[in-house]
Amino acid sequence: MKKLLSPLFMGIAAIAFLIISCNKSDDAPVYDANAQFKTDSVTLKNYVSQNYPAAQYNSETGIWYEILAEGTGNYEYKVVDTLNGKYLKFKPTVKYVGKLLSGSVFDQTDTAKEFEIITNTGYQYPFYSTIIPAWTFAFAPQKIGDMKLGGLTEKGLQKGSKIHIMAPSLYGYQNQAVGTIPANSPLDFVIEVTDIK
Repeated sequence: MKKLLSPLFMGIAAIAFLIISCNKSDDAPVYDANAQFKTDSVTLKNYVSQNYPAAQYNSETGIWYEILAEGTGNYEYKVVDTLNGKYLKFKPTVKYVGKLLSGSVFDQTDTAKEFEIITNTGYQYPFYSTIIPAWTFAFAPQKIGDMKLGGLTEKGLQKGSKIHIMAPSLYGYQNQAVGTIPANSPLDFVIEVTDIK
């Protein structure tokens, strides 16, 4: 019976592949992350210069940011080493507003909300995180020991920190439309950390 099912399964898989291949539109544009990043960089530079001239530019990520409040906490970020890699794991409680560059708000909190964040460290790919990469770079410190994480601030966000980030779509949802966020959208967030543990 197993000998009979194996060729049958292979045949069904081959037919499904052919159907999917035939249905794929040859006119659909191919996503080019580098080209989109360059487009976003120009768009963000113009947006920032017109609206937030005091913002700083992080050349390693292409993220623009403003520190609105340093924070008074003394949270120490730690790297957890697992069989699947090295991860940061922490639980911040935050208030935030997320908007498109048009000014349209796509998400915000009315009260502080706790998240559990687990993210692989630094620039490792494939990038895994329970949050978008822009938030990872906002929260993470620049480094822990000798390990470079690429965070925007030296110690990472602390209790009482408030940051404004403007990030290319590469560190948001890339070429995927999510809810009211169109594909290839640079994002603008203000994040306030009310607690972190």
